This record gives sequence, structure tokens and C-alpha cells, in this order.
Amino acid sequence: MKQVAAAAVLLVALAGCGSDASTSATASATDCSTTGENAQVLTLMNSWYYWNTSVPTGLDPASYPSASALLDAIRAFQPLDRFSYVTTQAADQSFYGAGQYVGYGFGFDFDLSNDLVVTAVYAGSPAAEAGVQRGDTVTAINGVPVPNLVTNGTLDSTLGSGTPGTTSTFTYLDAQSSVRTATLTSAVITQPSVSQSSVIDAGGGQKVGYIVFNSFIDTSDAQLDQAFSDFVAQGVTGVVVDERYNGGGELTVAQHLATLVVGNGYAGRPLATLTYNAQHSDQNQTVSFDTVGNPLALSSAVFITTGDTASASELVINSLRAYIPVATIGSATFGKPVGEDGFNVCSDVLYPITFAIANASGSGGYFNGLPATCAALDDTSHALGDPTEASLTAALAYLRTGSCASSSTLAAQENARREAAHPRRARRYGFRALVNAY
Repeated sequence: MKQVAAAAVLLVALAGCGSDASTSATASATDCSTTGENAQVLTLMNSWYYWNTSVPTGLDPASYPSASALLDAIRAFQPLDRFSYVTTQAADQSFYGAGQYVGYGFGFDFDLSNDLVVTAVYAGSPAAEAGVQRGDTVTAINGVPVPNLVTNGTLDSTLGSGTPGTTSTFTYLDAQSSVRTATLTSAVITQPSVSQSSVIDAGGGQKVGYIVFNSFIDTSDAQLDQAFSDFVAQGVTGVVVDERYNGGGELTVAQHLATLVVGNGYAGRPLATLTYNAQHSDQNQTVSFDTVGNPLALSSAVFITTGDTASASELVINSLRAYIPVATIGSATFGKPVGEDGFNVCSDVLYPITFAIANASGSGGYFNGLPATCAALDDTSHALGDPTEASLTAALAYLRTGSCASSSTLAAQENARREAAHPRRARRYGFRALVNAY
């Protein structure tokens, strides 16, 4: 099987038009009418879907207006599946090949009022050029209050047409609570996989390597190598990997990052196991640590996480925990202990959940997320990488002391309030590896 870039976390993608030699496909791979594409999707789901026994019988491909609608009907019978999705081959290759998508160039989260708090802005994007910054709060889009867009279910369509040249006007509050407006035109955005890398003096002679890691895509390895090369050259003795907005990506990148942390002495040792449904148990496999240049070879690691940390991000944390102490600072992760294979169907790609993931100790099944070792806030009033930003402050304190900061209990209570107001949303992880990026 050929390993390729794929959406969501990891995969061993099977190329072809809806089937391959081991798929019991009965639909015609040459019929790309709506009904024909739906028939291919249904055949693949009955064969490869991890929960294929939950696919209801009697589904009529002609009854659904799109492959996505049919897939949603199937997912309705599997409550654990918040992940399977369909996208176009063009969009899939653009993001996983080059970290590109069509949007305005900012990431966001929701505040307790259902307004959008800007969490990241990409250099050179329409949002950056208009002066939008992390911590700004978007209250209306095209004159419609954001809470109304959330309530009527039109926020995603308002933000993401997927077509360059779409113009929208954003009303937002800046850090001084001044009301501002910005008219932005959507464009092709390039999201850096590693958007920040620095060495921080943590006191006591300890140098800490810090990276903001946004996605597991084709360009990630080179960017990670550069960051870790700098860490090694500067004598780094600890690392903080900031995955707070990383929704996942490719398995090979997870192998690469994990090995950069613990070193080549682990090469060939089990990183994770992938388990398929009974119909495809011959695909079950063990993925091992890689061999890389300039690893840190650390005996412990710290990650910053939120409810937007998913998929391959979680796999690295969970897999390393089978070998070394790993602390997570922030809040519980999203909870995606499963992965997808990609199947080309006409001009689209179907990404159904096809396997479950566990670490070398057999630990998996974390659908409720990996809990935080120490609670900390995602402090949008400070820039990412600022040592006074709450999550990074807590991470550096943990590296110095091995214990949680005194503010951890209050942060846990605030995180619980935020989660109650905005439970983990069923967004399609992988298509935009930075969760909520537009």
C-alpha cells in the first residue's frame, strides 16, 4: 500500500477511483453522476468503514443530493464518528501538499457570548494586511451578529465559500475594546506548519526549545528539522511543543516529530498500532519510530493542548507516554483515537474512519480527549511565544519544578466553563489542520 498525504490524522491511503484490488466494490467506478458517486461511497463504507457493521441496510444512493449527505446519513448511526468526510481532490492536495486553503487568514475560537476570538493570524494574509491581531473579537460579519450566524447554522458558509475573491466585512473589537471594521477578500492562504520557533531561558541554566506546531503536512518535516537543528545547536535541554490549534495530519510526520523528541535510539521501536475492521484485518500494522537528523533525545517532553488539539497531535503525545514522561498543559484534547484512509471517488476524496489507534502499551480509546496534566488558559491577550502567555508560563514552570502552577485550579474551572458553553464541535479534522481557520 502507498502512504500518501491525507486529511485528518494518519493514513495509509488507497489510490484509485473508489476501490482497489482488496475492496469488494460493486459500484461502477466510471459513473460519476451524483447517484453513481454515492453508490461508490456506499460500497466503500460497507467494506472499509471501521464501524461498517453499523451502516444501515437499504440505503438508496439516489436518495441523497451529494456524497457528503449520504456520508452524514451513515455517520448518524455511529455516535463516535465525528470525523469521516468528503472533500475535493484539488482542495485535499492543496492543503496537504503545500498547507494552502482558501480563506481570510485567521484562526478563531468562541467566547462565552458566541463571538469569535481571533487566535492566530497568518503573515501576508488579508486579515494580517488589514491589521487584525490575535485577541481581537469579531462580533459581526456583513452586518449580521456572529451569535445569530452560530444560532442559524450559517457561520461556516458565511466564512468559507472556498472560492478566492469572496468579500466580507468583519466588525471586531481590538485589544483596547475599540470597534473596528475590516473588509477582507478571500485568497489562497499558506499556513506555516511551524509558525514560531525560539529558545527560551527558563532559569537555572535551562534552555527550552519552543515551537508553535500547526499541522502534520508534507512541508512539516523540513520545518521541524530546522527548528530542532537550532535547538540542538543552542544546547536545549527541554522542549515545549505548542499544539493548541493542531487538528492533525499525516502519520509519517507524527513519526518524525516523535523521533525528534526522543532520539534515534528509539528507531524501529513501536510507536503505534493501527487496527482495522474484521473484513480488513490483514491491514493491521505497527508503526515504528523513525530515524532523523539532529534529534534532541530528551527523557521527557511538554505539550500545550486545547480542545482543538486532535488526531496526529494526540497520537504523538499518547505514543511518547509509553516511553517517557509527557506533560500536557492547557485543557483536554479533542479525542480522536482513530484514523482515515483516503479513497479517490470521481473528483472527490472520501476519508472514512478505517482504523483505531493505540500506543505501544495498548492505550487508546481516548474519545473524551487526553486530560491536561496542568490546567492553563489559552491566553489570547498575549502573543503566542510570549513567556508571559498563561499556557507557556505554566509549561515553563512545569519544566522547572515538575508540578503545576498555583493558578491551575482556577484555570481548570474557567476551562470547564468554556467547554460547557462550547462543547467540542464536530468539525472535520484534517481538511484545515488548524482548527477553525478561515
